[in-house]
This record gives sequence, structure tokens and C-alpha cells, in this order.
Amino acid sequence: MPSSPTNESPEVLLDRTTFTVSPEIYAEYLARLDAPAQLNERLKRTMSTKAPWDEPTSPG
Repeated sequence: MPSSPTNESPEVLLDRTTFTVSPEIYAEYLARLDAPAQLNERLKRTMSTKAPWDEPTSPG
């Protein structure tokens, strides 16, 4: 069965190494990279949750 263009779009983006954007978009991209990190409660909770492989296993 042939795949649809929608199914291939993630692979196409992953294969790209250069993205051409307008100077305005590039400036916004740089501004976001340079901006201080904002508090993100969901990320904070995720990063403070112990990974399953870090938890001790019970014998047996």
C-alpha cells in the first residue's frame, strides 16, 4: 500500500539539515534561544520524578 504524503512528512523533516526562513523568523528564533528559561511546572515535576529504573527492585 503506498504511503500518503502526510505519513512521510516527519521523515522528510528529520532528513533536512538546513531550513531556510525569513530574517524575521530567524531573529525570533534567536531571541527565544537567548531568552531566560521560564518556569514550567510540568517540566519541573517530570524532572523531579524518580525514573523507574532508579527505584530499588524487590527481590524475587
